Amino acid sequence: MTQPLSRPLPAGTKFAFLQCGTAACGFTAKLLTPAIKEVGGTLTAVSAGTTAQSMQAAVSSVRTLKPAVVIISGIDPNVFGGALKELSAAGIKVVTISVARDTAPYGVTFNYIGLQTTQTAGKLMADWVIVNKGDQADVVFYGVPAIDFSTKQQQAFEDEMRKNCAGCAVRAVQINVAALGTTSARTVVTDLQSHPKTNVAVFASAEVAAGLPTAMKAAGLSVTTLGYAPQPGGLQDIKDGGVTAGLAVDFPIAVWTAVDAAARLVEGDQPTASEQAGEVPIQLLGQRDITFDPSRGWSAYPDYQQRFATLWHPAG
Repeated sequence: MTQPLSRPLPAGTKFAFLQCGTAACGFTAKLLTPAIKEVGGTLTAVSAGTTAQSMQAAVSSVRTLKPAVVIISGIDPNVFGGALKELSAAGIKVVTISVARDTAPYGVTFNYIGLQTTQTAGKLMADWVIVNKGDQADVVFYGVPAIDFSTKQQQAFEDEMRKNCAGCAVRAVQINVAALGTTSARTVVTDLQSHPKTNVAVFASAEVAAGLPTAMKAAGLSVTTLGYAPQPGGLQDIKDGGVTAGLAVDFPIAVWTAVDAAARLVEGDQPTASEQAGEVPIQLLGQRDITFDPSRGWSAYPDYQQRFATLWHPAG
């Protein structure tokens, strides 16, 4: 990101965030707060829960706030019915993050991090498995269908495994989004106990593995584990050796970039070319790579706040 805003965002511009019930959404909200403050706006986070009913109710609440921008992260736009179109028709900019489909039919103004990034992630995780296990890999992929990118990521993972390791065994298990951070670890352990030949577990969302190191130790299990987009808790598990590795997504950059794109839309401009391409830093991280404070998340650019501040407050 090197292109400044054409002019500063009007002070007090209202942003709303539909905060789903996952830890990833909670971390996103935490990152949005300083980003929107820096750009000159105000933020209201509206709890959206994990069900279609709760999410549709949240959209109704957002409409009464009359924000300039609504931000949504990782939620299948299908669950909102026609509500997002209504927001858009009212002149509200609807910005989504990590939706792996064409979002225009749903009333989304702009989606950042789409299908191409999702497919790349699936391929990279498959390549990591092949490099580390070779044709001895017996893999289970734990998907979370309610998270929009999960299905496409799984497809890319399986395609890459078939292409480059025909002798590898691959199966898939789907996890309910409401189980993340609660019963998902127990579900994984039960599944692994039922499939003793499985030697690699891959997670469409690293949140599936929340609490898993302790649960696996108690069950006497030793399986190589790899999760997508680990947040602070997942990064700490990698640092402690409880999870083998993670394909980290730069959450701080992703969130601040989404705010940048939203600001450009409010000003009547278009998101930058890199934003439209869905570019975001990603990196495979193992235990030796966690040399930073996991509680702050991983970022390829630790000075990202200063970098964005320079772009958002152009001189003159």
